[in-house]
Amino acid sequence: MTNILIITKNFKLLRKLNYQLTFCGFMVETVPTTEAALKLMDEIKFKIILLDSIEARHELSSFCHEARYKGSRAALILMSDFYQDYYLQGGVDDYILKPFGLNDLRLLLNKQLERKALENNPLTLGELKIDVADSMVYIHEKILSLGKKELEVLIILTKKAGRIIRPNSLMTEERMHGLRKKLKKAAGETLQIKFIKGLGYKLIAQGT
Repeated sequence: MTNILIITKNFKLLRKLNYQLTFCGFMVETVPTTEAALKLMDEIKFKIILLDSIEARHELSSFCHEARYKGSRAALILMSDFYQDYYLQGGVDDYILKPFGLNDLRLLLNKQLERKALENNPLTLGELKIDVADSMVYIHEKILSLGKKELEVLIILTKKAGRIIRPNSLMTEERMHGLRKKLKKAAGETLQIKFIKGLGYKLIAQGT
């Protein structure tokens, strides 16, 4: 069972999420404040923590810092009425804008659970190594500088290396051109993203 903690004072939202997530097979705990959450985290190891509309920057960053200080490796996800850049800078792993549907939330939760599962098991392909936890990419033991979206694309391609991946919203023509150019500069012909017209992209490495 996957333990999820919901931090909210909104009873209507709490009741809805509690029902939906329990129905999906999650073990759900709820608290009204970040202070109560930190105390409960001493007793239960959560894989996901959903925070509801914490708009005060200091409270958000303080909670994220304290959670990590306690050793929590939970995915911290903010549920918000609007987007602010400092949310991600404050330490959360991701956010979702309200109102949202159950399918959108489940996709986000699965994405973060998968990401956390990879943190202790870096992705490798030939001379390529992706440290998901630290968002670092290495080729021939040298750091390859990528943007956040480029990294997400490379993770997708690496996990399904050798298979054709149909383009999604992340795989814009401009982004894929830039990523392919960076890989070629760092790895030459040993690591390539091939484009198969009408089908999609495929990551291949020599000798694999």
